[in-house]
Amino acid sequence: MLDMKEYENIELKSKIFIEDAAYHRLLSIIADNKNKLETGGIIIGHYDADCQNAVITECTKPPEDSKADRFRFYRGIKGLKSLLRQHWKEQNEYYLGEWHLHPGASPNPSAADIAQMKKIAQDKNFNCKEPILMVLGEVAKSQVINLSIFKNDHIYYYVEK
Repeated sequence: MLDMKEYENIELKSKIFIEDAAYHRLLSIIADNKNKLETGGIIIGHYDADCQNAVITECTKPPEDSKADRFRFYRGIKGLKSLLRQHWKEQNEYYLGEWHLHPGASPNPSAADIAQMKKIAQDKNFNCKEPILMVLGEVAKSQVINLSIFKNDHIYYYVEK
């Protein structure tokens, strides 16, 4: 079994796993963010056989057509459709949600983050009724992850085990 970070929500009796390779790629993307702007991408992975636990296998870099400034990030779409097709075809993996960085700030989702995830959950084009949101922030000069899932118009938070 691969090494993974493990997060749990006791109320839902579910877990979200982040494969080490995906986590280290995420840290690499953040390290390359020299201007300290918000940045982000999509989360790709799969659910277990019971559809109870998610496994994140990739966190993409921001698409070329993304727009970022110090306090906002608009994720573009360039190249994502073909990337998602490739993941589905080769590994039966698909879009699970979004990730982004709050540079030098709390990893708590903003009101705009929450509104966007609710829209994604309702948008049939995403085909993702329960999107995952991963927000990275900085606390005491360390990267901290806030992981949540949007289910039935409610936000459920996961804690690292």
